Amino acid sequence: MQETPVQETKVEGLSVKRRRLKPMSIDWGPFFLYFGVSGTDHTRAERMEKRFELEHFANLVTLTLTVPLAPGSYLLLGLPDEANKRGWTVDAGGRSASSALSDDGLADLRAWMGGRERRVQAAVLAPPA
Repeated sequence: MQETPVQETKVEGLSVKRRRLKPMSIDWGPFFLYFGVSGTDHTRAERMEKRFELEHFANLVTLTLTVPLAPGSYLLLGLPDEANKRGWTVDAGGRSASSALSDDGLADLRAWMGGRERRVQAAVLAPPA
């Protein structure tokens, strides 16, 4: 198995934008069932899972990095576990990493940012198989 390269960098800044959610769409199933029209909603579970992720991971966080990284997905080793749960996406410039965090993950990251040592090691996140 090939070992993934790890590159050390330092986190300079943090910016947060709260995701604005669209209102939940109406579930028309009971309405149609009342009038005798029945069917199977095959995509309901997927919609509900996506809605949960949008509500739970509502903070769009961007970290500014000192050492540029190649674009891609990374785990930033050294960050709190809750803040590193979903991985980080580095943009084309390589100076910023973005992720969606829960409120707990954002609180942990802000506490970590308050410390003096902001060094992290960027490990390439393998794409899902």
